Amino acid sequence: MSNNNKNLAIIIPAYKTEYLEQTFESFVNQTVKKFVIYVGDDNSPNNVKEIVDKFANTLNIVYKRFDENLGSVSLTKQWERCINLSHEQWIWLFSDDDIVSRTAVENFYNAVENKPNSQLFKFFTKIINDDGKEVTLFFDKTNKKIDKISPQYYLDKRLAHDRFRSYMVEYVFHRQLFEQNKFVDFPLAWAADDATWIKYSLANGGIDIIPDYVYWRYSGNNISSDKLNSHIVEKKLLAIEMYVNWLKKQNKNKLVLDNKLLIRWTVAEVASMFEDRLLLEKYIFNTYKDCFKENEIKDGLRHYYKVKRRAKILKFAKTFIGR
Repeated sequence: MSNNNKNLAIIIPAYKTEYLEQTFESFVNQTVKKFVIYVGDDNSPNNVKEIVDKFANTLNIVYKRFDENLGSVSLTKQWERCINLSHEQWIWLFSDDDIVSRTAVENFYNAVENKPNSQLFKFFTKIINDDGKEVTLFFDKTNKKIDKISPQYYLDKRLAHDRFRSYMVEYVFHRQLFEQNKFVDFPLAWAADDATWIKYSLANGGIDIIPDYVYWRYSGNNISSDKLNSHIVEKKLLAIEMYVNWLKKQNKNKLVLDNKLLIRWTVAEVASMFEDRLLLEKYIFNTYKDCFKENEIKDGLRHYYKVKRRAKILKFAKTFIGR
């Protein structure tokens, strides 16, 4: 296939293969085929190329197998070297297990035409499970019918855990924006996407919305659902600490950092990796004593316990009263 008029690079840093065919199929079904897919095989033990070869006649795919497994060391560096395989004007960093609406690419180009000065776009998202079935969410606030998300709105909603989802796969950004800013680097890229979108949206004056969908898969095979591996937990905790410190250093003339929201976010993120309440509190006080006042930490813990009790009551009500 010719690369003429293909200004969109879809970047897939590949390692897992369980859902990769479904990912490719969702791009085969696109109403507009103006894109090139770049697959960066992170020295996977799985046969990524075998799946890529199945789509050689239906998709414009550039495949590269790397000699070093970089994703286990720095996921953001793996993303960057995969992007460096491409040269197109627009970059869509995707994944090896998610899928897209059949009109996603078409609506991306429509959005670029309607907002020619923007360099950062975001699709709406829905969550699917292992079987590809949509997961119904309570009072979802992610897909509001708005045209633009400001950096402050994004930060506040993410810190508030206000049912506002954000991943990596639903964003498309201009190469110039990437070259000037790269990715913020945290272990496992945990919270690195949030930091990156804050940085990019500040440079772009916000995030412009594409009214179409990316379907993000929540399965037992991604780090979002892995809370048992001690090595991963250790890296997540370090990433959370680095993100808090990163936010504290941001330009206060551009963003207002609400300490109450930040400590509540921090406690909730850390608590998901602790089963023992005393160990959780000891870790929070020891790790964040220089970032927050004692009364702020206590408020964050109280708020977390309150939310947790409320969730238990709601679960009980659904079980015994009915949904």
